[in-house]
Order: sequence, then C-alpha cells, then structure tokens
Amino acid sequence: MAPRNSRGKAKGERKKKEEKVLPAVTDITVNLPDETHVVLKGISTDRIIDVCRLLSVNAGTCYITNFSLSHEVRGSRLKDTVDVSALKPCVLALSDEDYDEKLAVAHVRRLLDIVACTTCFGPSASAQDKLKSDAGKNAPAAQDNKASKKTTTKSPIPSKQSPSPKPASKDVPVDAEGDTSHSCPKLGSFYEFFSLSHLTPPLQCTPPLSLIRKAAKREIDEISVDDHLFSLDVKLCNGKLVQVEACRKGFYNVGKQRILCHNLVDLLRQLSRAFDNAYDELMKAFAERNKFGNLPYGFRANTWLIPPVAAQLPSDFPPLPVEDETWGGNGGGLGRDGKKDLIPWADEFLFVASMPCTTAEERQIRDRKAFLLHSLFVDVAIFRAIKAVQHVKLKPDLLASVANSDIPYTQRIGDLSITVVKDASNASSKIDTKIDGIQATGTDKKNLVERNLLKGITADENTAAHDIATLGIVNVRHCGFIAIVKVEVREEKKVSPPSQSIELEQPEGGANALNINSLRLLLYKTIPSEHTKQTPNLQTLECKELLASEATVEKLLEESVARLEEEALEQDHLVRWELGACWIQHLQDQKNTEKDKKPSPEKGKKRSTETEMKLENSRPAFDGVRGAVEDATLPSMEPHLEIDAKDNELALQRLLSDAAFVRLKGSDTGLHRKTLRELIDLSHKYYAEVALPKLVADFGSLELSPVDGRTLTDFMHTRGLQMRSLGHVAKLSEKLSHVQSLCIHEMIVRAFKHILQAVIAAVMDHEKIAVSIAAALNLMLGVPESRDSIKTVHVHPLVWRWLEVFLKKRYEWDLSSSNFKDVRKFAILRRAVPQGGH
Repeated sequence: MAPRNSRGKAKGERKKKEEKVLPAVTDITVNLPDETHVVLKGISTDRIIDVCRLLSVNAGTCYITNFSLSHEVRGSRLKDTVDVSALKPCVLALSDEDYDEKLAVAHVRRLLDIVACTTCFGPSASAQDKLKSDAGKNAPAAQDNKASKKTTTKSPIPSKQSPSPKPASKDVPVDAEGDTSHSCPKLGSFYEFFSLSHLTPPLQCTPPLSLIRKAAKREIDEISVDDHLFSLDVKLCNGKLVQVEACRKGFYNVGKQRILCHNLVDLLRQLSRAFDNAYDELMKAFAERNKFGNLPYGFRANTWLIPPVAAQLPSDFPPLPVEDETWGGNGGGLGRDGKKDLIPWADEFLFVASMPCTTAEERQIRDRKAFLLHSLFVDVAIFRAIKAVQHVKLKPDLLASVANSDIPYTQRIGDLSITVVKDASNASSKIDTKIDGIQATGTDKKNLVERNLLKGITADENTAAHDIATLGIVNVRHCGFIAIVKVEVREEKKVSPPSQSIELEQPEGGANALNINSLRLLLYKTIPSEHTKQTPNLQTLECKELLASEATVEKLLEESVARLEEEALEQDHLVRWELGACWIQHLQDQKNTEKDKKPSPEKGKKRSTETEMKLENSRPAFDGVRGAVEDATLPSMEPHLEIDAKDNELALQRLLSDAAFVRLKGSDTGLHRKTLRELIDLSHKYYAEVALPKLVADFGSLELSPVDGRTLTDFMHTRGLQMRSLGHVAKLSEKLSHVQSLCIHEMIVRAFKHILQAVIAAVMDHEKIAVSIAAALNLMLGVPESRDSIKTVHVHPLVWRWLEVFLKKRYEWDLSSSNFKDVRKFAILRRAVPQGGH
C-alpha cells in the first residue's frame, strides 16, 4: 500500500504544480501623477518590466518616459524583476524621475516616434478608401475588370544609378494584385494600415523628419546652469513656433507664461489648443485602428520595404525617428558602444554549460541565461564583424592580400577571434563557414559528419546549452567579404569552469533588438547639379556603364556554368545534428507502437526472452521499410555478430562521454552496438526513406504549414533536413501545389543569391557595386523592350542556362519553363537581394 500512496501523492503534487504555473489575466491599476489612473490588462506571470512596456503602448501613457513605479507594500522604485503576482493589491503609483541629457533626448524621440504615422508612411487606409470612392464616382464604367485594376509603381532599381538601354519603364502599369501574378505591387501599401496621414499632424513638418530641432542655448533665470540640458524649437500644427528648454526636472517654455512640465505633451497641450485637439484625434485614431489601443510605434526601416518618404528622398534616405541618430536613435542592439567586447565570453559560455540542469526549473533558469548571453554575443559579434570588414576595406595592403590570396585577415579582441575572408566571385561555389567557422572539405567534412551524428543520437534537453562551439560563432556577409567571429575556449578552462557569472539584462523587455539592416551600405549616390550641367549626355554615359556591367556579369555566369557542368554530384553530404535526435525519437515511437500490440500466447511461446533480446541488439537501427538492411541475421545463426557488436560498443564508448553513452544505450534502440559507418549509412536511409516523406505528409495533413521560404527552411532544419533536399521535397509534393511552388521559389531564390553574392564579391570598386547589382537583376528578372511587352518579359538565356544547371546539380531538380512561368518575381526579388550591408 505504501508505494501506491506514494505514487498517488506524487501525481497529486504534480497536478497541483502544473495548475500553479498557468497564467491568468490580471488587472493592473497604475495611478498617475495628475491624479488619474489607467487599468492595464496583464497576466500573472508579468514582471515590472512588462508593466512598463504596457504603459509605453497604451494611448493614454505612451508619451511618458523616465519614470519609476512604487507599491504601498513593496516600496518605491520597484526593480524590473519584481513579479506582478507578488503585488497585492495590484495597484502601482507612477512617479516622475529626473532627466539627464540622454534621457531627455530619448523623450523627444518618443514624441517624434508617436506622431511619425501622420507624416512618414504615405497615404493612410482611410485616405486611400476615400480616394478610391471618389475615383469610382467620377470614372466611366469599367470596360474590363483587369483594366480597372491598373496602377503604377516605380522600378525597384534607382533610375539614376541603374539606367538601361532597355530597362523597365520608371512608371510601369501592373496588376494591383501583383504578388499573385508576375508583377510587383506597390511596396508602400504595406504601410497603409499603420499610416494615419489623413489626420492633422500635431507637429508641423515635411520629410525628412524635422519636427523638432535643437537650438542654441537660451538662458532662463528659473533654470540653473547645472540643470540646463538643451534648447528646442517646436513648430506646432497651426504654424506656431514654441521655444522650449529641457532641464533635469522637465521642459520649460520660453515666454511670458512660464510652465514646467515633466513631459512635452503636457506642456504643448497647455500652450496650444490646436496641438491638444490634434493629439487627441491621433489617440482616438489609434484606438479605432486597434481595439486594444496598442500604439504602433518603434518602426525601423529595412532593405526591401522602406517607408515612402525614403523613396521621395533616396539620396538622404531619412531615418525613422527610432533610428535617427540626431535624437539618440539607432538600429538597436546591445553592442554598439563597444563596452561589451571584452566580456570573458569563454567563461560565460562555460558557466552556462555548467549550470544545474537536472530539473525543469533549473533548466528554465539555465535556458534563459543562455538565451540572453547568446543574444548579447550575436549583437557584439555582428558589430565587430562589420568593423573588421570596414578596416580591411580602408587598408589597401590588407584589401589586396585578402582579395588575392587564401590568407585571411585575423583579429583578436579578448576571447573573440575575428577572421575576414573574401567571398567567392564564382557563382557556382559555396563558402560554407556556418559549421565551426571553417569551410569543410575532405577529412574535416568526414569528421563533422561523424561528430554531428553522434551529437544528435545522444542529444537531450541540455545539448543546445552545452554546445559552445555552435553558440559561440557568428558569420556575417558584408560588402563582398565574410567575417567569422568565434569565441576561443582554451582546454584548461573546460576543466574548471568559473563559479560565477555577470548579470545579464534585457533592456526594454527586448524591444531594442538589433535590426541588422540599419548597418546597410547605401548604394545610391547623389550627382551634383553642376556635374549634371557639364554632362548633358549623362544618361548615355550611365547606359554605357550598365552595358559594361552586364557584360561582366555575363562573363561571370559563363565561367560558373562551365564549372558547374564539370562538377560531380556530392555523395557524402554533411549531417545536421537534429537529424540524429529526430531519428532516435522515431525509433522510440515505433518501438512503443509495437509494444502496444499484444502478441498472441501461441506466438509468444515460440521465442525465448533471451533470443528476443539478442535479436533486438543485433537488428539494424533503421525504422523505415522493413527488411531494407540485409545484415539483420539472427545471432544464434552467426555467433560472430554478437562479438562484433561488443567491439562496436566499446569503440563507440571511447568516442563518447560517459553520460552521452549511457543516454544512447538507455534509448533502447540498439544504436550503441553499431559502427560509425553503419550509423552514417542507416541515418542516410532514414533521411531519404522516412524523414523526407514524413515532412511532406505533415505538410499534407496541415500539421506543418509553411507560408514562405523562411518557414519552410525552419521546418526542414528542425528535423535535420538540409536545403539540398528541396528538389526531393518538391517531387514528393506533386499533390500539394502550394508546397511545391514554395520549394521551387526557394531553390530559385537561393540560386539567385549565389549570383548576387558573386557579383558583389567580384566588384572591387565600391562605386561600381550599385550598377553591378542593377545589371545582375536585369539579367535575372528580365527587362521588357517596351511598356507594351511588360507581360512577356523573359529571363536572359545565359541566366536560364545557369539556373537549369545549378538546380540540377545542387537540388536534383529539373527546371522547366512551366515551372518558371508561375514564379512570382517580386517574391524572388524580395528574398534574393542580399541583406545586412549589401
């Protein structure tokens, strides 16, 4: 009876524990300094930092920055880590805190960010609907449904930088539903939902953003020299200019009536009825657009979809407020100041690997630490990589050595090792540095296959956190170079990991995540007006320049096609460690299914328990088609097999740690008695005959539903499947047209990326990069002879030949014209253009 009671008690405790962690909706009341209050909808697992985020997206409090929260029981200035569930009653008081210059500038930036939706994002949805309605009333009856949907869009290639003797027209008629046809929709339409340009902007401005500007210092008696921070000129919606002084306590207006407010919105509301009304209308519009009142702010530009204001002034590429360095903005991330470069990264990753991990609670604490550390390392590594590439570009001797030899440029900063190599200018090659930062060939590739497979079949919930080699490496492509940043861990450190670690934070609840596109290299160049006057035939000269670039790209493609045609198909492919983990799980699932099937008593008498155990130990560990492996012979018939299995077990035990071998043996799959060669062969059979078909079956059952190339890639990688199998997945997906289309698009995208990366790597003169990219895009996507031929654009024959050979060699896919005619070129352009600096 005792064991039964014990089991019952444990089950009851486990159920009670599970109920305890379930989050529940919680009302959080925050009393404001003006004696009003707001009620926020949070959850019981929230912390104070989450409450601050809720306040920042609430229409009534979004303009408030630099504050602290207090509780009648827990006291003032609550830390970000305090749990909301511990606050009873859940009533907080918001208190204003003093500014310094950085915080005051951030406050101004917040206001600019809030009102940006009235000026930066083009026409709003409301305005567009009104325009369409008016146009419908005044326009004659439509003669053709398709014709009534015509609109115009600008070429994605800047006209000044990439003219062509036969280019797509600057204003080309396309279908409004472009992404489902062969044409390109208006990119600015993405911002219609976020735009509120039909409202009167509370602050008057024209792009680029100049809503509020710093002014020369003005002396005010009420503000001491020590307290004064900076001066502002604010132009309101009615044209009135307000002079404001920023100080530690808040913001003063300059004039007869002196008012001090902790925030700008309260000050401007008191000074101007026009601003007050315009701001109220904006907040009402936010509530109407989103019933929860969550404020859409914090927009950052990226390389393929930027606000319309950038298209109006491409030479300036005005930043959005959150990225505007004038007001302390940036592209996010935690490694910009360089202060974290010298963190003892090796010690930190070793500490994470040594943290307790026997219970779910311990693993949760460890995984959060690992996530924060890895996120910080990625930010720091990207910034260091960009700086290293820029350093190489500015040093002619380094540039020549890296470009013309196999000797890379290396740099060491603390525990960080930075290596810069030139990207391949051959579109058919692939510099694969994603595994341990090396290009795996020969013996290295064989070792990687063995190591990754063993890592996968012995994996558990701690594998990712313990894998310092993977966590501590970042690869960055930038301006035709590849920079590899790696944490170097000395062997003596592995023996005795540190006993303590630095405190890691996630400022602003993760809202300041790095947007790597803020590090982009602007390719557009402004041509001075005087140069234009002196060169009346500028268009002709640019056309000649583009023709020369097209000839260079054609030559590059010819060389790449020749190399591809001579290339032999790879037989031994690299193995992702996730494949081994999925393989083990599948074997165990199959074994459990077989156990559930109860054998008849007569059948059970025919085999002894000992014979069954021997058979299980010697049976091949492949779970696909039964009988697919010929060495499944009964041990009783060939005794030497049992001896071989023991030898294999000892050999494998020497390669693995004790804990890893115990896990593999305890998996009850028999894999611990196989040789490395057998494991590799069996994993390949599992890959081809089980893993790939199961992926497609799950697509068909909608258990997995990829919506684009990125989600398709994620689904494949998490199952240990490599993108080289896209052709195989496409063949298996004949009855799933949407999946097959995604596979074809992804193969073409990856092929075109090879061309663009090779083109960029081949250009040594920065001034030539833009025109080279334009030439490559024209060849890849096709250029119509005239406006009338926009529907019959064909890809360049040389690109088509290269594409056919590349997809056959890399993906074993035969590309036909029927496949290619349904390709959505906008989707190709969006994902094929290199990001992160190109």
